Amino acid sequence: MATLIELCESGALDRIDPLEPEEHPWRTLYGTIDFLRWLETGLPALAHNDLYSSLSPQEQIFALFAEYVAGDYFSTDRRFKKLSCTPNHHVWEFKTDEVRVFGWVPQKDAFICCYGDSKDQILIQDSYGRYIAQTAYARDQMLLDEPKCLTSEEYRDVISNKD
Repeated sequence: MATLIELCESGALDRIDPLEPEEHPWRTLYGTIDFLRWLETGLPALAHNDLYSSLSPQEQIFALFAEYVAGDYFSTDRRFKKLSCTPNHHVWEFKTDEVRVFGWVPQKDAFICCYGDSKDQILIQDSYGRYIAQTAYARDQMLLDEPKCLTSEEYRDVISNKD
C-alpha cells in the first residue's frame, strides 16, 4: 500500500495545480493517468454550447479546479457533490455547466479525479451509473493506504473553507 505522495512518485497519480505561481493551495487535487490524458486530449475536444456558458468546457474546468484548490467556498455548493444514488460507492463529482468530473475524497481537502465527460453525453448515454462503477473500481484497484476514501456524506468532513 502507498500514500498519495508515493502514488505520485510512482506515476500512478499526478497532482493538478491550476493556480498561478503567486497563489498558494488550500486543497489538493490529483488525477489518475487516464484522467490526465482525458484532460489533455478529451476535454479540449468536447463540443461547446454558448447557451450554457461563455467559457469553453476547458476554461470551465480549470476555473472550477482553481477555485477548489485555492480554498474558495464549496460547502453545500452544486459544483461539488456526493452522488446520492451511490451511498456505498462514495463517489463525488465536480460539475460545470457542460462538464462532469468523477472521483473520490481520499482525505479531507483532497480529491482524486478519475473520469470526465460532457454533461450532455452523460445524459444521452445514461452513463452516470457506469462512471460511478468505474470510479469505485479504479479506487479499489489503486494501491492506496486504507481507508482509500472518506465515507462521510457531510461536506464539513470532506472539505474545509478558508473563511
